[in-house]
Order: sequence, then C-alpha cells, then structure tokens
Amino acid sequence: MKLPFADQAIVSEQKLVEYLLNTNHPRGRGKAQFFLALGFRREHAEILRQALVAVAATADMIETSGMFGRKFVGAGELRTPGGRTVQVVTVWMLPDGAPPPQLVTAYPATSVR
Repeated sequence: MKLPFADQAIVSEQKLVEYLLNTNHPRGRGKAQFFLALGFRREHAEILRQALVAVAATADMIETSGMFGRKFVGAGELRTPGGRTVQVVTVWMLPDGAPPPQLVTAYPATSVR
C-alpha cells in the first residue's frame, strides 16, 4: 500500500536539523552519520526533506499500530545530493488517523546501491 495522503507529507525542520542531521543527538547520531556521509547537510536540510517526501510518495508501506495514530513503515529509494540512490526505511504517523502524515524517523535499509 502507498502512504495515505503522501502528497501532504510533513517533515519538520526540527526533525531534520535536531535529529536526523545532528551527530550530537543521543538516539539520532548514527542516522546523522549515515545521512551526512551521503552528502546531506544541516545547513541545506531542505534537500533531505524533499528526498524523504519523495520516498513517502513512492515507497510501499505497511500499516502498523501506533499509540498515537496510524503508523506506516516502508523502504524506498532515496536520491542523494550526489545522485546516488540508497535504500532507506521511513516511518510515518497519521496522528489520530487524520492527515497530514508526519515523519517519525528514517534510517538505512540493509541494501545500498
């Protein structure tokens, strides 16, 4: 299944800058190292936001139960600033089951191209 309301997907600036691109974040530092190694940068967080929104629109998702709403997990292709394509897993939440979907996290999938 595709992410419901993927065309409305939200990736907050805080999620990008303070979590996914922050090497000092206690839980996000490994993810930050991954994304930084791919060429994404905190000062150009919009590029990562756009790439993650593109994954939301194209990846096949599995719906799982979430404490705060409908949760969707799916792996898809993320295009890097250097033009490479890597597989990432993204997790999205529809708070209270209503749009827009919001990014919870993203991390590397097992295969990288």
